[in-house]
Amino acid sequence: MRRLRTAGLAAAAGVVVALAAAGCGSTVASVARAGPPSPPVSPVSERGAVPWADLPGQFFEPSPLPVHWRPADARPCDASQVRVSPDGGNGATGHLFAYFAFRNISRATCILRGYPPVVASEPGKPGVTAAHSGWFADSERSGNMPPGGVTMLSIETDRDCPARYANPNQYPALIYHTVTVGIPGGGHVVINHAFDVLCGLFTGQFAVAQPPQRYTHSPVTGARAALELPRDVVAGTTLDYVAALTNPTGTDMVLTPCPGYQQGLGAAGKAILALNCRAQRRIPAHQTVRFAMRLHVPAGTPTGPDTVYWQIAAPAGAFARGSLHIYGRDTPCTPSQVRASITGPGQAPGPPNLLGAKGMATEVPLTVTNISGEPCSVDGVPSVTITAADGSDLGLRQVPGQQFSQRPLPLPQTAIPLTPHTGTARTTLYWYLPWCGPDPNPVTVTITLPADGAAITVTPARGWKPPPCHGTNPRSPSNPGLVSADPFESA
Repeated sequence: MRRLRTAGLAAAAGVVVALAAAGCGSTVASVARAGPPSPPVSPVSERGAVPWADLPGQFFEPSPLPVHWRPADARPCDASQVRVSPDGGNGATGHLFAYFAFRNISRATCILRGYPPVVASEPGKPGVTAAHSGWFADSERSGNMPPGGVTMLSIETDRDCPARYANPNQYPALIYHTVTVGIPGGGHVVINHAFDVLCGLFTGQFAVAQPPQRYTHSPVTGARAALELPRDVVAGTTLDYVAALTNPTGTDMVLTPCPGYQQGLGAAGKAILALNCRAQRRIPAHQTVRFAMRLHVPAGTPTGPDTVYWQIAAPAGAFARGSLHIYGRDTPCTPSQVRASITGPGQAPGPPNLLGAKGMATEVPLTVTNISGEPCSVDGVPSVTITAADGSDLGLRQVPGQQFSQRPLPLPQTAIPLTPHTGTARTTLYWYLPWCGPDPNPVTVTITLPADGAAITVTPARGWKPPPCHGTNPRSPSNPGLVSADPFESA
């Protein structure tokens, strides 16, 4: 196995510095700089491990197994054969669903199928006809309803539409208390239930409980994964490590078809390789098999902590990750070398940001400039903390940028060089969820650089406007709001 050496690599000793206030007032908190690298890296032992082989693999795609659906050949039910009753509700992302159970009270088997005509009514107001809802169209399947049997129907309303937010600080509703549902075999039933139809009314299809659809499984379904990693690795070399798969079941896992896996720094990666199933054909019950792994570390990988991700290439495949330190060829910026600035008050993120489209987010630009006479670099996603004017931490939890932005996953991070005196990198910071409390401005934003943990405190010019309150407050004491940041990029 290649012994990776870190001789000649150096990092600055611990320092405490202050970045002079400039422009909008940037300061730097005390940070501990990384010490010099350890002696030559001790490789992970591969004794007893299955040798690595460079073999192409495939993602395991489950195939549906045959399902015996409920028969659906009875004559249609008429209104005299059914009795309707409420059966709870559900909701997500502004869509509200009310469920109703239609019970067969006759002595004959019959069927309710398809989208029924549904009309909401209220005295003195025009009727509202329900459109077809497509949320559960693929899973709504009807079937014969024997005496005493039940068929379900969902009726949907929406919270969000232009009519709801047409006037600032006003959130009107349009409540109808009666809904009439047409029955396929003739007649109709009346449901007395309050529906807010301001943003429309929608109906699902009649559906009965069906046997669950089952699928084929990967041969290592249920296995547990763990990684054995060295403490450090040098950019531009090959990382040698071990992935251990444990079979917790009482049955051997036969590796047919041979499972594929994905690996990478910062993400599991797209390329799929195969385990060396020629050398190891099964994972015995209640035993662990160790597989040697190889992963190239690109020469441009920046200095700092990083994460190795590994997973079986299958839905819900065994997954593991572990941390190590990368010794790159870049020179991370020290706190005394950079000045940060944020320009407020911010604006709502544009598409495809999900919460920006709902008016539940604001974004501000952050720039970091090298003010020193030496080149340095930044990389990755900074950590973000916001404190109010009175010094209290707003308690906003940081989430991955892709959670709401809907942007493609970023490419593996590389160092962004900043030339002396003028080199600049930029990113965007996001504040999520309506803020219904007092204005916390002027806020202070603390940015922590991922490469060396340098903490930079910034007072945004013109403040940072929180996401506006919409009358409903999804914040809670345990979740006052969220923040995120994009990776640094060249300005």
